[in-house]
Amino acid sequence: MKILICICTYKRNIELIKCLKKFQSIFIPGNIEIEFLIVDNTTNYESKIVVKNFKKKFKFSVFHYNEKKRGIVYARNKCLKEVKKINCEYVTFFDDDCIVDKKWFINFQRLTQENEIEVITGPQIHNNQNEDFFEKKYNKDLISVKWAATNNVVIKKKILIDENIFFDTALNKFGMGEDQLFFSRLKKRGYQILWSKKLRVVEKSHKHRLNIQWIKERSFRLGVIGYYIDKKLYGTFLGLFINYIKCLIYFLMSLFLIKINKSINFINRSYGRLLGPFVFKKIDFYKK
Repeated sequence: MKILICICTYKRNIELIKCLKKFQSIFIPGNIEIEFLIVDNTTNYESKIVVKNFKKKFKFSVFHYNEKKRGIVYARNKCLKEVKKINCEYVTFFDDDCIVDKKWFINFQRLTQENEIEVITGPQIHNNQNEDFFEKKYNKDLISVKWAATNNVVIKKKILIDENIFFDTALNKFGMGEDQLFFSRLKKRGYQILWSKKLRVVEKSHKHRLNIQWIKERSFRLGVIGYYIDKKLYGTFLGLFINYIKCLIYFLMSLFLIKINKSINFINRSYGRLLGPFVFKKIDFYKK
C-alpha cells in the first residue's frame, strides 16, 4: 500500500521541518510505503533551500513544488494536479504545523483491513480550547460523517481520478471552507466518509486564536461560508431556504446555551448565515 502525504506550507519552515522530522520516528508497517508532496505557497519559494537540505537526511521521497498564486485553495489544487502524476493508492492531507500520532499508520492499516476505506478522517487535537472548540467530537470509535477537513484526511486516489474534482477557488478569500465543500460533494455523490478517533494528529496552538474576538470572526465566516456551501450543494433556491432554516436554528441554540463560548459561536454563525447572501462577494481575503 502506497500513501502520498500532501502538505501545503506558507512561511512556516520551522514548523514544516518539525512536522517532517516526526515521521522519522513513527512506526510504518512493512506493507505501507509513504512519500511526500509539499507545496510552498510563497511567491519567492521560501522553503526551497530548507527542504532541499532536509531531503538529504530524510528517509522518505519528497516531491516539492511552488504555487505562486496566493491562497490555500490554489496550493491544495496544485497538490491534486501533481497527485495524478504520482503512483499511489491513497492520498493524505496534513497541515504543516501538525504532529502525527505515533500509532497513526498502524491504526490506519487495521482500519483498511476491517473496512472498505474511500475517505477517512480523524481528530485534530489542540492545546488551545478556542481552536479545539471547532473540532468535531464523537463518542464512538468509528462512524460515518458528512464531510472531512484537510488537516487530517485520507482519500483513495482513484476517487480523485474518477471524479476529477478540485477545491472551489471562490472560497480562497476566506482561507477555509473549501475542504468542507469538497468532501460534502463527494458524500453527495455516494462516497462513504468515515471518522476514526484512532487517527489522531496534534496541532500547534496559535496566540492570535486565544481570544473571544477570534471565535466571533471565525464563527461569522463559517456562517457566510455555510450559506455558499448549501447553495452549491442544493442549488440557489433550495440552498437559500436551507441556509435560513439553519440561521434560525443557530439563533435559537444560542439562546439556550450556558457556556458563553458556545453561545457566541452560534449567534455569530446565525448572523453569518443571515448576511451570507448579501456579503459573500464583498468579503476580502482572510489570511490564516
